[in-house]
Amino acid sequence: MRILYRPSLSPEATREELSRLVAFGSIRNQVLDRVISRLEERFRAYCSCYPLGLWAPGLRVTNEMRAVTELYLPMAEISTVFRRFLSLALRYESATETTLLQTCATWPDFLQRLRLDEVSANPALLLKRLIVDEEFRIRFLFALFLPRQHGGSFLRYPDQISFLERLLARRRDIPLCGIRCLDAACGTGEGTYDLAVLLQKSGIPSPGRLIHGCSIEPFELFAAAHGYFPHDPDRERQFRVMTEPLFIIGATERIVFSWDDVTRATSRGEEPYDIILCNGLLGGPFFHGEEEMTAAVTALAGRLAPGGVLLVSDRFHGGWKRVAPPSLLGDLLKRSGLVLLTITDGFAAEKKRP
Repeated sequence: MRILYRPSLSPEATREELSRLVAFGSIRNQVLDRVISRLEERFRAYCSCYPLGLWAPGLRVTNEMRAVTELYLPMAEISTVFRRFLSLALRYESATETTLLQTCATWPDFLQRLRLDEVSANPALLLKRLIVDEEFRIRFLFALFLPRQHGGSFLRYPDQISFLERLLARRRDIPLCGIRCLDAACGTGEGTYDLAVLLQKSGIPSPGRLIHGCSIEPFELFAAAHGYFPHDPDRERQFRVMTEPLFIIGATERIVFSWDDVTRATSRGEEPYDIILCNGLLGGPFFHGEEEMTAAVTALAGRLAPGGVLLVSDRFHGGWKRVAPPSLLGDLLKRSGLVLLTITDGFAAEKKRP
């Protein structure tokens, strides 16, 4: 499945492209029905042994709840059934390693972090509803792949914007030559649209600018392109308030969101980028080992044009800073042949001209 989205707030376009991402209608399946029945038996046995109150929205999950639930209703068994459900609910082969199904140690933790009030403490009952209720299934899938606690925000890295404003003011050649930008690991696209606002304010003509946002998570790309967060209406309203002015003036016509891996080497004949952003990835839960960080930095440096700039920043807590100290990232940028520039937040590194 080739995943590429162009921004659109049209309900018709959103619905059409959503149909290529998730299955509509009922997705009943005999094999799935059988494993759900076995899971239902497991849940009944769990209820007969469980001495505490069942999960409900707002319940504080204790270690005792976790231990007893995992003993009688193992998360690994539940995850196996949900992965079978996902194979029918999605139009592409998904990786669940980074979803709540894998990162939550117990079923109560999963329900707590999913943050959907309509879900049942009975996983079999939840699955039965997901099979037949299309609207609920879509909300569930977005909550699973775009957890609310991973929410993005606009102008999250204002120092980068200030740095780029100064850079663009110095580069008088850009209006004539055009500019290509990449928001690598763009998430749900808030930083991508921040970049579009900056280029618009800088007076660079629309035909001369191109902005790519990339991620390996299709739900992120879809949400970014369509401002679609069915599991979080408040976030959807805020997202659209921030992006609709760009749609009105046509500043989104040169934005493309597509599937891509930050560690991918440059392809032969691929055009390089003048500006690359890579925020909230390097040095955190997904990329913190020196080998994987080296692969990402090397690949991103290879996609820079001579004179181009790579900007890297994050909002990781201190624990990740101890695992992957900022000095390591600075060293990796220099090892990849880039020259560090002065910036007050994160790193800015330039690829020298020959």
